Amino acid sequence: MTQTLRLSRRGALALMSGGAALAGPAAARAALDPAVFTHGVAAGDPTQGGFVIWTRATGQSGAAKLRWEVAEDEGFTRIIQSGTVQATVARDHTAKVDVTGLRAGREYVYRFHSADAVSPVGRARTLPGGEAERARLAVVSCSHYGFGYFNAYRAIAELEEPVDAVVHLGDYIYEYGVDGYGGPESRALGREHDPAHEIVTLDDYRRRFAQYRTDPDLQAAHARAAFITVWDDHETANNSWMGGASAHDEDTEGSWDQRRDAAIQAYFEWLPMRDPAPGRPAHVLNRVYDFGDLLSLIAVETRLTGRTQAPSASREMIFDAEGRPDAARFEAEVLNRLERSMMGAAQELWLEDALTASVQRGTTWQMLANQVIVARMRAPDFMSVMPEDLLQEAMSRPGSRRWLESTRLGLPINLDAWDGYPAARLRLYDAARRSRSNLAVLSGDTHMFWGNRLHDPRDESFVGVEFGTGSVTSPGGYETISPDARIYEVAEKALVAKNPDVRFAHVRDHGFLIVGITREALTCDYHLVADIKARDSRVRRFARITTDRAGGFQVTED
Repeated sequence: MTQTLRLSRRGALALMSGGAALAGPAAARAALDPAVFTHGVAAGDPTQGGFVIWTRATGQSGAAKLRWEVAEDEGFTRIIQSGTVQATVARDHTAKVDVTGLRAGREYVYRFHSADAVSPVGRARTLPGGEAERARLAVVSCSHYGFGYFNAYRAIAELEEPVDAVVHLGDYIYEYGVDGYGGPESRALGREHDPAHEIVTLDDYRRRFAQYRTDPDLQAAHARAAFITVWDDHETANNSWMGGASAHDEDTEGSWDQRRDAAIQAYFEWLPMRDPAPGRPAHVLNRVYDFGDLLSLIAVETRLTGRTQAPSASREMIFDAEGRPDAARFEAEVLNRLERSMMGAAQELWLEDALTASVQRGTTWQMLANQVIVARMRAPDFMSVMPEDLLQEAMSRPGSRRWLESTRLGLPINLDAWDGYPAARLRLYDAARRSRSNLAVLSGDTHMFWGNRLHDPRDESFVGVEFGTGSVTSPGGYETISPDARIYEVAEKALVAKNPDVRFAHVRDHGFLIVGITREALTCDYHLVADIKARDSRVRRFARITTDRAGGFQVTED
């Protein structure tokens, strides 16, 4: 069972502010370079024997030599591991330590110091080993700095019952400039992106990460629990794939590979995770986290390793002799091509091996940390389900009119998700079946909340479950169809009615998931924050889904 380090409220505040007394000889501290800790602390990539700890510090001469400590108690009287590390200019003044030799299923505190300067103090848990009874994860995604305050991160930091880890499913940063997506909202809030232009170079990506990591709410979440992170597209560029991105123009923005590599370098510098192994491409991000014999959390990479370009109905639609869109032929001849890939052949083989190994070890659950929605999700014909007055108002908007008319085709609503790669999804389902996995999927990307029961389209048999989290701040999109609040209820009901995979939909609000895992069941609690236009960490649970290994699926809305 996971052991918890008990902190008083006063003690917790002291840790967050770096107020705990320094331990160790004064002479050892004095030998260190004076430095300033500018972006808090963080931990990540937990194992049963340790985790990675991170900070950023600037010294008078550029590089800063830091001392780090990991302890069992908030007063740092029982220091378990310690050492020194350099925060160098070559890594944008960031420093990481892969801490090992810790006990499984325990919570520790950690900090850095340099001369008389002490960093804030963070907490992190090692993964449980052996016969683990339960695990608890927070799940987040899509945190655009300009759309609002990071109240979801603050709410996670203030949870009364701590989580074993925070799983971030991507879009940790956004690449847009102040004239792009979220520009007007960011100006209204005074949270405009830095640099002001769309980021392309290594310096650009570093500055953007630095801006996000100055946010006190994000710092608080990082200091509260270890993060397990995967990227989606906006850590590089919108709708990225292995050969480019819809938002990347090589004529004006240079080589895609150079931009991708710059983005990945900054990502590894600024997030608390192990660097790629020597000889392993940096964009290959798949990993396995074992929570004893209870859960294998398997992080997959669905953007840069093996994803082919997403299909496009606007670019590749097939028309009949009268010039009308032929949706059936588009699906058969374009969408269902066998060569369409989300992960690439090598990662598909790796994933099946990981699933099989987990089952053979006797692990109860196999869970994917995955970026985009897996479930089949076709567009309802919104023109037939919307109230007449709401439809007329929405049709008066040119952009809304085009989108509403397109829903009559009944195509998948998002071809940049697994729906755009149906052959790859079948290969995923086959791997889960061959391995006899108890499959659960965590997904982000859509800025909406989902509860999905996955079925194989070949025979409609049960494959697994999927929990989709809403965003930290990024908007869902239905508010652009109509400002009338009825649009949300119409969309939610229509999406559930249209799609047998979709059992629960909430297409408004911002927040996060808390997923509880026991041998008998998974329990997903859906949380929304009160507001994102002001700092406000009030949060409430608005739904719960409980599922068991047999595929039972109970939805309770609060």
